[in-house]
Amino acid sequence: MKDAKLILKILTGVMAAALLGGILFIASSFMGNPITAMLANKAVKHYVEQNYSYLDLEIEKARYNFKSGSYVTMAKSKTSMDTRFAIYYRDGKITGDTYESNVLGMFNTLQRLANEYSVIAQTIIAEELGYKNNSTMVMYDKSVYENAHDSLELDMKFDKSLPIDAEVTIRLDLQDNSLEGIAKVLTDAHRAFADNGCNFIKHALSAENDGMLVMVHEVTAADIESGELVRLLKEAKDNGSSGRIQVFIKGENK
Repeated sequence: MKDAKLILKILTGVMAAALLGGILFIASSFMGNPITAMLANKAVKHYVEQNYSYLDLEIEKARYNFKSGSYVTMAKSKTSMDTRFAIYYRDGKITGDTYESNVLGMFNTLQRLANEYSVIAQTIIAEELGYKNNSTMVMYDKSVYENAHDSLELDMKFDKSLPIDAEVTIRLDLQDNSLEGIAKVLTDAHRAFADNGCNFIKHALSAENDGMLVMVHEVTAADIESGELVRLLKEAKDNGSSGRIQVFIKGENK
């Protein structure tokens, strides 16, 4: 009887240890290993001292990225708002960083300028069109990355007149999702943007609420100013994905 109890205790202990080990393994798979994270922090510090000591950087603690199986550390300048980049550590060594693309390639600068432009566009849509909770977003044309240094400088101030093509996606709760309602929002927005010195080469509209979904893309200023926007939207909707302008409406108002 005593032997049976002893065996049961041993089995219970083994099962508990296995369960704990499994939990720790799963946690490590998603959160990383504290010891490895400490080694990553040390390696990143040495890497920055060797390669970027002239930048006067603040280094965050390493975070585990379970998708890539690597540790990621963000390095940020104390004086330059656009100088921030990721450093990657895996298998006991630094595997690379994003300084060249994010900082020298002006990705951070463009993203910041786009965010500042987005705030302006959101304010215009809220105050002049009445859509208070809109999340309108501005993006710069991807081709600017090829010659970013021709138009951009690190930490430069935002200017709506930058010689860079910008696109706007108007995102709001649309009550009238008929083609006429969509055309009115695009037309009113284009007029309001122009009145405030905002010029966009392309306009998009995105709305989703109460089972309704509207997505309109690739509408140019010329399309809006032509006076034929409703017809153009109808043709785009009827043609599906075959034309330049793209229109998708789900749950259309009757």
